[in-house]
Amino acid sequence: MLKALKSIHSALTSYYLIFLLILIWELAPRLGWVNAVFVPPFSRVVKVGADLGVGNILLYIAISLKRVFVGFFIATLLALPLGFILAGALPWLARFIRPFTVFLSQIPPYILFPIFVIIIGIGEGGIYTVIFWSSFWPILFTSIAGISQVDPLLVRAAKAMNASRIEIFFKVVLPAAFPAIMTGMRSGLTMSFFMLIGAESMGADKGLGWLIHNAQSMGFIERIYLGALIVAAVGALLNFVLDFLEESIVDWKEAPEEQTV
Repeated sequence: MLKALKSIHSALTSYYLIFLLILIWELAPRLGWVNAVFVPPFSRVVKVGADLGVGNILLYIAISLKRVFVGFFIATLLALPLGFILAGALPWLARFIRPFTVFLSQIPPYILFPIFVIIIGIGEGGIYTVIFWSSFWPILFTSIAGISQVDPLLVRAAKAMNASRIEIFFKVVLPAAFPAIMTGMRSGLTMSFFMLIGAESMGADKGLGWLIHNAQSMGFIERIYLGALIVAAVGALLNFVLDFLEESIVDWKEAPEEQTV
């Protein structure tokens, strides 16, 4: 019994702070520490979610995730080959255009959204463009960095064994650069998801961003908190899935050495 309790305690250790925050959130408005109009109790937010319905919530999540994955897939489809070409075949061109690409990547997608709307129009096109812009640059930069940092000795050793260029790329370069590429893809997907919320609030009639924007417009305070909780939960789930995939696929990374005192 004691062993089982220790196991449960070990499993829940990372979540104690979350439980504490939920408890404070529930008690603070009820005890008058904060204004319940602007900070409703956690249970009231949960009740609003129950009234909205699991089906509607899942529908909003599905719509938002579809937009994220479409924009992210297009960005990956373009950024990865471009990064491989620039870092592997044309490194001089990568160095030449780097200041320009860095400049473009520093422009927030929110600022460009009105321009995207003017060029592409209101609706899905502008939202997909924001997602594409948000995820394209991390994937491009990390793929270039990953390819550039491949140990030249590995490439020379492969050439000494008469390996073809295709074999060198898929058996030496790509495995060595893949951890960095996965990091960029995780950053791009996370960034595009949170940028989506802002894009949906400006040009959509469904989705998590629309849920928050609509609640703000109508003065539904509980729905604003509900939308924020759902966004945080889905973002955490996406990050967990990507971490799991990286650990499952990139199984050749060296484990960090333990330091002994």
